[in-house]
Amino acid sequence: MSSEKSLSNILQLFSYKRYFINNLDSYHGEYVLKEISKVLEQNANASNKQSSQVMLGEDVESISQAPPEEPYEIIGTVTDPKVKSLDNVARIVSKAECLSQMLACGTVIFDISYDRDELKLAMDYVKLLKDLLDKQAPIRSPDLDDDEPQSAYKKRYLTLVSTVMTWAVTKPLDPDTPDMPFIESDFRKRKPHPNYKMHYDLENEVIGIARKYKSHIGAMVIATGVTYGGREDVLFYWFQKAWECERLLPILGRGGNVIPLINVKDLAQIIYNIISDFPKKLYILAVEQNVTKQREIIKPLGKIVGSGMFKCIPPEDGFLIPEIDQRIFDSMTLNLNMEPTFIVETMGLQWTSELSFEENVPILMKQFKRERGLKSFKVIVHGPPIVGKTTLSKLICEAYGLLYVSPETIAEDILDDLTWRIKHWEVGEMATLAQLNAEEVEIGVGDDADEEGDDTVQEGAKQTHAILSSGRTLSDDEILTYLRQRLISHEGLNRGWVLDGFPTNLTQCSLLFEKGDEQDSDGDEENVEDPFDEDVDLYSNVLKKMLPDVVVSLEATDDFICEKAMRQPEDESRLDEEAVLKHLSEFRAGDARDITVLNFFDELDIHPLVIQVKEHADYGMNTSYTAVALRMGRPCRYGKLMAQIEAAEKKEKRVMENLRAKEEKAMKDLEKKMKEELEEKMEYWSELYSIMREEEEAALAAAGEPMRNYLVNNIFPTLTSALLEVAKLRPDNPIDFLAEYLFKMNPTGKMLEPGFNLQAEKILGKIKILDDALKDLDIKIEPLLPPEVDFEFNSKKNINVMSAL
Repeated sequence: MSSEKSLSNILQLFSYKRYFINNLDSYHGEYVLKEISKVLEQNANASNKQSSQVMLGEDVESISQAPPEEPYEIIGTVTDPKVKSLDNVARIVSKAECLSQMLACGTVIFDISYDRDELKLAMDYVKLLKDLLDKQAPIRSPDLDDDEPQSAYKKRYLTLVSTVMTWAVTKPLDPDTPDMPFIESDFRKRKPHPNYKMHYDLENEVIGIARKYKSHIGAMVIATGVTYGGREDVLFYWFQKAWECERLLPILGRGGNVIPLINVKDLAQIIYNIISDFPKKLYILAVEQNVTKQREIIKPLGKIVGSGMFKCIPPEDGFLIPEIDQRIFDSMTLNLNMEPTFIVETMGLQWTSELSFEENVPILMKQFKRERGLKSFKVIVHGPPIVGKTTLSKLICEAYGLLYVSPETIAEDILDDLTWRIKHWEVGEMATLAQLNAEEVEIGVGDDADEEGDDTVQEGAKQTHAILSSGRTLSDDEILTYLRQRLISHEGLNRGWVLDGFPTNLTQCSLLFEKGDEQDSDGDEENVEDPFDEDVDLYSNVLKKMLPDVVVSLEATDDFICEKAMRQPEDESRLDEEAVLKHLSEFRAGDARDITVLNFFDELDIHPLVIQVKEHADYGMNTSYTAVALRMGRPCRYGKLMAQIEAAEKKEKRVMENLRAKEEKAMKDLEKKMKEELEEKMEYWSELYSIMREEEEAALAAAGEPMRNYLVNNIFPTLTSALLEVAKLRPDNPIDFLAEYLFKMNPTGKMLEPGFNLQAEKILGKIKILDDALKDLDIKIEPLLPPEVDFEFNSKKNINVMSAL
């Protein structure tokens, strides 16, 4: 029951105007999306035209009541989860939810040619599609013919983009002619590479669906060759190393194996033509007509763009190269000759280029540099002696991965380059390979092997090597020739260069940058706009591809230079005072306002970057480099430079982590120290507080001692007996009873006096009564005193009765 509900939901959501493309942001997906967007535009325009014609023929009322048509839209998945939207894409679907979305799409284009993770998803989709087609009722009437347009748009369409690796181990059609190419009709004989059996099984599943459910779905397999163009995929490693001018480009084996190629733009165009007019085909080969061998791919790259030197390595050694994975290895060691009959004869494909791969290398390299953002910086550093030109030049070269060129080092650099070239020519590019095996002899690998180099080129290189290794001093013209040769070499044009301290006068500028017999290039831009009338003759006498992008002029006072010369350490390279003053005077004489070399670049609209050098402590020229980097911008992140940048970033990260760790440790130590100090202070304060409390209590006790004694001796005895009487009698008004009792016990109120004593008061009362009686009797009684006491009685002094007692 749930399956029937899901089937009805899918049928309700289904739209033949919806297109699904997997991996929209991938190498193939970007170009396929551009082409399918054209289909949407055409269908949308046709729909608008049809709706406008209907509006002209009917009333506006009936049109307003008609339901709106579903729009044409593209949905799909992406490889990068950070991508949230793309141009011409209605929505991006996650791979976990894409199966149900694919079943609701009228056209599905699924690419499994390079991402093995897509195989399981594609297989799950095919199984669900088969279940859906089994349960789905026929959409069209059986009376309608397959060719009728009324039913064609109601069908589903599935295009599986696979790879020619499913043909990798197919036996030749004719053993006597192993070079006979395979065509589409031979797909039943294909045998897959061991790593591509799942691709083979998936192809067969799609072909089976196309045969069994041909009234409901149009399905087809496109076996694509090794794609190239743009930012490159399988061939990226060789394009990158050629642009970097790697000394030796590797060739896997002897390079005689045939690799079916297809430009990625042509592949997208083939898919566009199939979607526009779906053919009654089960299998199509998307490969070029030109037969291209591995060495015919790698050698043009090395000769036209790179160093021009190669090394054939055993195929298994290809895995020692980190950039070459299993997929690239399988594609580059493939040996398969194929003929695309359908796209040539029936489709009539308009090829992106009719030229061979070798002839297309310059255009392909321009596209590669544009797509990868590769740019060559050319910099000239000009300034007085000892100002820091060499330090700044090497700093720029290290940061931007440029070629360092200097009149002082040009001979050594060229000699080093020629030495390893001659040594490699003597060894040979196939020295590491064993003898030809039977299979290589069969396919004729050894017969087509190229020679190491042109004899003229080798002879010229050996003569130059002999001149430079002789040790004689080079003339100014020879130095200028070698400098020019270095600047316009492939390495210099690709990576860029920094020219240190040259040229020094206008004559050298004219000779160095003159056009001569060299063929100039229009730069890396393919679309060259028409120049202004004032700029027509601007580069008529100079070689444009040699002109610098940035001219750095370091300026400093004579006093600064002399002081900097004195600060230099004592070594062999240190110049004495006379030599410094001589070089400085020569520079000032040749750098006058009207004859300075900066005027040459000013006239070519290359305005110098003037930097004032004032700090003696800035030995690394970091301040000057900051100004230059601000003018040049960010370096392009290509292979070798990428490693340097990553190493620098890791080093900087480690430094920052160490600093952060030191700061955290210092903070912890400080917190620990403060905590210990606080604990010590708290302990001291606690002791001090306890002492103060004891002193306060002692003071309070001392201050309260008289009062306590007074209360104990005078108040509490009387009060205690009174309270006991209150507790004993329990009167109705205890307060009044207590007051009356206390008054009774002490009627005179002397109870509160300090000297009051109740017993003494009673005795005094009796004595007073006795005194009064004696006075009435007039009897004199002398005081009783011991006879031994001689006491003179002063009658004038009044004796208090209480004192006497």
